[in-house]
Amino acid sequence: MSVLIPLVTVDGRDSVLLTKRSIHLRSHRGEVCFPGGRKEPGETTTETALRETFEEIGLDSKNVEIWGHLKSVIRRQADFIVTPIVGHITDESILDRLIVNSDEVQSVFTIPIDELARNASLTKFNSKKMKYTLPTFDSTDFKVIFSNSARINDVFQVHHNASGEYLHSTQRVWGLSAVMLHQALTLLNPEVYKHDLIVKFF
Repeated sequence: MSVLIPLVTVDGRDSVLLTKRSIHLRSHRGEVCFPGGRKEPGETTTETALRETFEEIGLDSKNVEIWGHLKSVIRRQADFIVTPIVGHITDESILDRLIVNSDEVQSVFTIPIDELARNASLTKFNSKKMKYTLPTFDSTDFKVIFSNSARINDVFQVHHNASGEYLHSTQRVWGLSAVMLHQALTLLNPEVYKHDLIVKFF
């Protein structure tokens, strides 16, 4: 598997583009993540990330300048490996013309890199088998690109249970996406993001 970490300058601020998965999906519904997915036969990790990004949010590969890839991350259960590909969206105006697959994507938004770097926290986990620390990023400073949520002009963190949806105005990046974002921020904003954390898996 591979994902694209799309970088873009929005309103003069260097930002990261993220998506929120549809609440109607069977797995990881309502979670913030990067566009991406499973490789098809014969594809490189970069080709996979670009193809999946186009399928999910309509961002054409010709509008993305690939900068390189980060270290692959192995999920805790060791059932798959994800390679993050870093790419720069060359034209901010492209964001206004994205054709988003609303069956898979609940919303698309950007968060400034300096905002992410300032609002990072670390969570420690201690189980019988291992101890580890993972990053979490919370932000109220984000710009909506696309929303398929209850209020079309806003983006919410969506939680779902038997009684319905609960909507909150904070975006949280955690889990596997946060591990990959941690890698990116150590390179993109080392002056502000100073968490010295080695994560081999999630």
